[in-house]
Amino acid sequence: MTKPIRSLRPHRLATVLLVTALLAACQQPAEKPAEGDPHAGIELPPGHPQIDLSQGGIAAEAGAAQHPPVMSLDGEGLRLVDPDSGATRPLAFGVPLDQLKLVTEKLKGPAEAGRAEECGAGPLAYLSWKDGLTLYALDGLFAGWALDAADSPAAKGKDGKPVPKLTTISGIGIGSTRAQLLDVYDAKIEQTTLGTEFNAAGLSGILDGTGAKAKVTNLWSGVNCVFR
Repeated sequence: MTKPIRSLRPHRLATVLLVTALLAACQQPAEKPAEGDPHAGIELPPGHPQIDLSQGGIAAEAGAAQHPPVMSLDGEGLRLVDPDSGATRPLAFGVPLDQLKLVTEKLKGPAEAGRAEECGAGPLAYLSWKDGLTLYALDGLFAGWALDAADSPAAKGKDGKPVPKLTTISGIGIGSTRAQLLDVYDAKIEQTTLGTEFNAAGLSGILDGTGAKAKVTNLWSGVNCVFR
């Protein structure tokens, strides 16, 4: 015979309701980061100071006497690297163009801005520098980058010293050899209409030959103006 369900006494009912409310509060989803900062909520290794990407913060970072963040290339966009701790923070594809421009110009100086009309993905806005770096934006969002051999002399920082060449966090950049590339990436290399082309970890590029000493002449990732 089924036992009847007994009603809870008032003080027990109050206790149950209180516990239920507390559990519900604990299960509330985490508050989303502010939409104005696409980098909010990114965790860095313990002890590493957050890189402030606000207009005032990045200006202070880049203009400080100490070491500002170093930019590196990535298959998912760019990365800011703390030269002291080695900690990194992504500046990933999808960042609004105005924020991308703010951060990169504070670190690299004024860019040449323009618009490439005849690209496979459609018209692309771009920012470019004399060191061979071009950043592309599609519909107002960071969508790709390309790097080629710079025609100008090596750029120099405010201290008069040459600015380090742009590379991936593994050290691959323009001038790296095929042997160096294969030492750090499981790259697929094939002959295409562009020449000796490789693809690895979201990166693409061109080598000037097929031997172990062949050098990287171009690198790119994401949406680009590559004509085959």
